[in-house]
Order: sequence, then structure tokens, then C-alpha cells
Amino acid sequence: MNIYLTHGSTTRDVTNILSAWTWSGDKAAISRQLSADFAYIEGSSLPVPEVGDLLTMTDGEKKLFIGVILLRTLGSEDSTLSCTAYDYGYYLQRNDGTYKFTGAPAEAITRTACADRGIPVASLPSTGIPLRRKFAAVRLSQLITTAWTLASEKNGKSYAIRYTPDGLLVKERSANSSSLVLKASSNLMDATTTEDASNVVNSVAIYDKNGNFLRLLGDAASQELVGVMETHVTQNDHSDTINQAKRLLEDGKQQRTVTVHVLGDLSLITGETVVAREARTGLEGIFWIDADVHTWKNHNYDTMLTLNCRNVAATASAGSEIE
Repeated sequence: MNIYLTHGSTTRDVTNILSAWTWSGDKAAISRQLSADFAYIEGSSLPVPEVGDLLTMTDGEKKLFIGVILLRTLGSEDSTLSCTAYDYGYYLQRNDGTYKFTGAPAEAITRTACADRGIPVASLPSTGIPLRRKFAAVRLSQLITTAWTLASEKNGKSYAIRYTPDGLLVKERSANSSSLVLKASSNLMDATTTEDASNVVNSVAIYDKNGNFLRLLGDAASQELVGVMETHVTQNDHSDTINQAKRLLEDGKQQRTVTVHVLGDLSLITGETVVAREARTGLEGIFWIDADVHTWKNHNYDTMLTLNCRNVAATASAGSEIE
């Protein structure tokens, strides 16, 4: 593993002067980030990262991360200088867009938003589902996530959105038969399981655009267990509210998440799946990675993962339907 610092036209391998570095991502953010601790001696010839410099992480010839340093920290008595770089997906999170789409699918909406900011696209699924949506001063990341959320509501698929060194990648979140197996006897160091019913949605009421009640869908077992937690949706000419309500109920089920500490593995990336087997906490089966933190320190490499037993993607509801 190597880390390179680029300042202007000069690129240097700085791996040997780093005391630690962390590469991380989360399903709620399109971009990934790389944080590094540089050895720092005032007045020395050691390279000093500046805001605007580039950090690149490679595994052999393969580039895993390229990003811009936007944050750095140095204390008056410190012997290390810390900095954080964000990949170019961050610019989708920091720029607004105003658009009106009258029948464009999620893939076309994504390409338009990326092209207008010079963000390359690595790969997008083809949905062919026309969307009618207008956006006014909406963050491009929210615009893109909304487009894939709407497509998901119509075709029942779940999508992972993340930035890679080749550009923006959108892929269907699905179980992978070649997923890494996490076991206490080999690569699983520890695990913590959390069950959370604080954000449950177990009742959905559907109204027409004039505010008239149409239908109620619900999960009786969940309501009996934790009480009624209801949300309302409005039907219009261009939305499938029954499927939307069913998705709200599915996504609103009680959450069971697992935090695991494992031996480092570069394949453990947000949006992918793993197979977990750990008797004490009752872990058994396929889990989706919702967040990952890879850390290199003191010649050790380990990974922290947030796992979800359900395939729940990041969603958004920016903009509004075109009547």
C-alpha cells in the first residue's frame, strides 16, 4: 500500500513518513475520504501537505483513492500534521443544481448532473424508467440519490452510489455469492449487535392531492410490538403510491445493525456484502455493508464495518413531481 502527495507538478511517495492513515466511506455519502497523519518537524525537508494538494492511495498499480486535501490540523506542540482529502464525489455534495426533467431516467439525470460539473461517470445501470421531476437549488448528490430512489420505488431494486478513481459508480445492491466470510476463528476480531425501533414506520396513509383519504397500509405485528408510527403520502398522476407505501413499510422495519472489527481487507467496501458467522452474538447469514473504515497504523491493517441484515440503500426525496 502506498500513499502519494502531489503539490503542483511534484508527486512524492510519503508512505514512510505517515504514522497512520484511514480510508473510509458511508452509504449516506457519495464520496469517500482519506485521512493521514504526517511526521512534522518545523524547518525540515519533510513534505508538508497543503490545502488543495492531492492525496492518492494505491495497491500496487491499482489506484484506490484520489482526492483533494480540504482539511489539515497542526497543534503548536505537535510532531504530526493531520490532513483529510475528499475524492471528487465531494463536489457533488457541495454544488447545487437547478433542473427540470420531463421523462429522463435516473441514468440520464445522473449523467447530466455529473457532466455539468465535469465529474466523470464510471458505470451506471440502465433502468429505462422515465421520471418527471424538477429541482431548484438542490445539492447534486441529493438530486442523484433522489433519481435512483424514484427508480427503486418503481422497479423494486436497491442501488449503491459511490465515487471511485474512475468516476461515479452506481450499482445494484445485491447479494454476492463470492462475498467474504467473517468468522471468529479466522478474520472476525469482535462484533456488537444493535436493535433499533426508534425510526420504525409501520403505518402508511395514502391521500389524493386534494387531501382526501384513500387507503391505509400497515404492519399489524409491528404496531402491536412498538405502537403505531404512521407516515402519509400523497398520490398524484405520475406516482405509484402503493409501491411507495410498501417500500416505506419495508424500509421502516426495526433495524438490526452490527459493528464488526475484522482483519483488513480492501474488498470490504460500502454497498458490498459479507457472510457473517459468529455464535455468541447470533450472527449468521448475508449482511450489507453500510459503512467502512480501513485503518493502517503501527504496521497493522484492520477494518471496522457497519453491517445491516436488510438491503436498505441511502434514499432522498429532493425536488418535486412535475404535474
